[in-house]
Amino acid sequence: MKIDNIVKQELWRSTAVYFVFLLFFIYLYKKGYLSVEPQIVFILPLIFTAIHFSLLVWYREKEQLLNPSISLIIGHIFESESHEEKTKKPYENEETSISFSIKKNLRLLILIILLYITYLYASLVYNIDQIFWILFLLFMGFVLSKIIYDESTEAGQKDPVRLLIFYVIACVFIFVRYLILDYPILPILKGSIILGVLLVLLVLGIKWSQRKQNSGN
Repeated sequence: MKIDNIVKQELWRSTAVYFVFLLFFIYLYKKGYLSVEPQIVFILPLIFTAIHFSLLVWYREKEQLLNPSISLIIGHIFESESHEEKTKKPYENEETSISFSIKKNLRLLILIILLYITYLYASLVYNIDQIFWILFLLFMGFVLSKIIYDESTEAGQKDPVRLLIFYVIACVFIFVRYLILDYPILPILKGSIILGVLLVLLVLGIKWSQRKQNSGN
């Protein structure tokens, strides 16, 4: 039986995805967040990997995406322009892209990371008041907003994908704090997943609406 290239590529990718899910569930099990039998810890990642594999194979075959790059696949999911429009003009303007904005605001990004490391170290060594974490969150929100939105065009600023990127980066900062300070992570993990799913659905809905408008024009 001949297996097409998309299935082969996703099978290889699923190997890495399985181990990522496995490490995640092992961590939750060791911390006591999962009250299941030990063998279930190895089965759960397999289920999530199978879902990931099926969705990617289905989408890539449906959209004829031969390039296995995950960044290109994600970009294709969230695109709002038709294929004809993308062949007439660049898909991403370097001067208004998030990567360009990150390079321009690299000092601010380094500053927020250094402040974050300093806060975590002080929290481990001393009893830091919660107000400092709130102040850091406010400063982080300001810096991320400047990095993600500052160098975008008016159309780019209305792009909901930027909000999703903002949310993912903020979650990384919050989760690292909870892990290092050994705070209960399951409650905030549940809340962030629910909010993340809602944001993804919102972004997909807006992008689908934009694509429909562009195709209509």
